[in-house]
Amino acid sequence: MQRFPLVAAVWAALLVVGFAAVIVLGAPLPSAADDLQSALHPATPVDQATAERSAATIIRMQYPSFASSPHSVTKATDFGVEHWLVEYIDRTSPSPRGVRVSVVVTTGHVEVSAFP
Repeated sequence: MQRFPLVAAVWAALLVVGFAAVIVLGAPLPSAADDLQSALHPATPVDQATAERSAATIIRMQYPSFASSPHSVTKATDFGVEHWLVEYIDRTSPSPRGVRVSVVVTTGHVEVSAFP
């Protein structure tokens, strides 16, 4: 019976050290899949900076050949729906090719299309 207080004290100390480690280290780093999901589902309402960040992440992860291409950002309204249109165009090839990322302002819905 003399060992119980010692075992309980060691167990409590380990428990405190474990909680302290979790608090100090914080949340784990997001994975690539988490980053992509965040880019595909941005917080609403979507502003220009958020749309550009989402598009940059999508391009970096799904279309890496366009990562160094210049991009343009346009705010458009189609059928009463406001959206940000971020276009990455590679003009170095004989025929222009690119990727369009459309992000709806109110819902955060993202559509990605590549051409040609």
